[in-house]
Amino acid sequence: MNPSNLAVELAADNVSALEGASVTPIKASIGSRISGYRFDGKSISDDFRAAMRHLLHNRGLVVFEPGTVTAENFTKFGGFLGEFFHYAGPHTPRAPENPDATVISAGKDAHLRNHVWHADGGFRADAPAFTALFGKAIPKNGGDTMYSNTAYVYEMLDPLFAQYLESLNVIQSPDATGHITDRYLDPEEAAQARLRMPPFEMPLIRTHPESGRKWVAVNESYVCYIKGVSRVHSQNILGILFDMIKSPEATCRFEWEEGTLAVWDNRVVQHRAVKDYESDATRLLYRCTMTA
Repeated sequence: MNPSNLAVELAADNVSALEGASVTPIKASIGSRISGYRFDGKSISDDFRAAMRHLLHNRGLVVFEPGTVTAENFTKFGGFLGEFFHYAGPHTPRAPENPDATVISAGKDAHLRNHVWHADGGFRADAPAFTALFGKAIPKNGGDTMYSNTAYVYEMLDPLFAQYLESLNVIQSPDATGHITDRYLDPEEAAQARLRMPPFEMPLIRTHPESGRKWVAVNESYVCYIKGVSRVHSQNILGILFDMIKSPEATCRFEWEEGTLAVWDNRVVQHRAVKDYESDATRLLYRCTMTA
C-alpha cells in the first residue's frame, strides 16, 4: 500500500483540547508525546478524555513526561479510558502503594518474558483494550521499551496479500512459547492455569471498533499457528508478519525516566522490553490495564 494513503492521523497531534499541553508526534507510524500537563489526582475533563482517546485510537501510543502523574495516582489517570481490567500472574504482584497496579520487575524474575514482542493479556480472548505503564525505578543505562503499530503494518502490506490474510484465523495460547510451563512450576497450578486460559481462535486481521483501521493481530509470544494451513505455510507467513512488526518503520523506542508514563491501545500496539542493562540494575515498572 502507498504510504501516502495511510490512515495515520498526524493532525491528531494538534489537538487543542489538552488544556494547554503541547503534543508532538514521535514518528509518522506511531506515538505522540505530551508535555506541560499535570494530573491533579482528582478529575479529567470530558474534552481531555475525548482528545486522549482520539490520540490513542489514531496514534497508538501516548507518552508523558516525569511529574505528570505519581505512582499512587497514575491508575486513576488511566481510568479515564475504561474499567480496570485486573489480571496478574504469579510473577506480577500488586504494587505496595497502589492496589490497582501490578509490578513488572524483570531483574527479580528469570521467567518474565517481557522481552518478547506481545500484547498484554494476548493469551485471552478478552484481552485488555488499554495499558498504562509508569516508570517507578529505571536503570541508569538501558531498559527501554520498544513499541510497534500493527495497524501501520497492515497498511504496508501488498493489497492482495492483505486480502488473503483477512481470510485466515489463528490459534492463540498462553503456553505457545511456554509461559504456563515456565511460570507455574507446581504441576497442579499449571493444570489449573491451562483450564482458566485455554487456547482460542481469532481472525488474523481485525478491525478497530473506533478508528476503523485494520491491524495484524498476531504476536510472537502467544500465537500458536494459522488454522487450516500446513505447518510450513503457517510458520513462513507468521515469520513475514513478525519481521514487519519489528521493522524500524513500524516501531519506536521509548527511553524511560523515573516518573514517566506510557499509555497505549493494547489492541493495536505491541511492545517488548529491551534487556540491555546491567544484571544487578533495578528496572521496576507499575502497570494497569483497562477495558474499552
